[in-house]
Amino acid sequence: MNADRTLILTEIEAWAVEDMIRHTWQDEGRPVGKPLLMKVLALIDEFESRRSQSNPPRDLPLAMTEDECWAIDFHIRRGHVDPTGIRVVKDLLLKVFRLLLDRRAADEVRRLGLLDATDAHETDARPRIRELREFLEHDRAREEDGGTSDEGPRGKS
Repeated sequence: MNADRTLILTEIEAWAVEDMIRHTWQDEGRPVGKPLLMKVLALIDEFESRRSQSNPPRDLPLAMTEDECWAIDFHIRRGHVDPTGIRVVKDLLLKVFRLLLDRRAADEVRRLGLLDATDAHETDARPRIRELREFLEHDRAREEDGGTSDEGPRGKS
């Protein structure tokens, strides 16, 4: 549950997280707010230090745990408007939702035994589809052989 995944944030999205997440936030007794805010503060500082570059970045990556994603979902409302009047949070929440859904899909793939745990962290769907096809082809071949293969239903001994 605590494996980090990357979320790409704009500076204004990073500021929205800083505005809304409280450092005292805990989830089931685990501190979430302060570690998340430390990451966000570092990200904001990185945006600030690169501002003088000829081509400053529009967005930067932030490693997020599942607990941190849920903290953002809990605290940040879709209608939040930053101090300059810009509605920024819908896009931020959509990014968080995609990350959570990707995590859930990877957990399901791992649970079904279709991929090795290291492969389940791939965000591209192609490796998952390839593994699923191989699994189905192996299963079909086993049925055509009358189920005489000594491998189990998931292609593993």
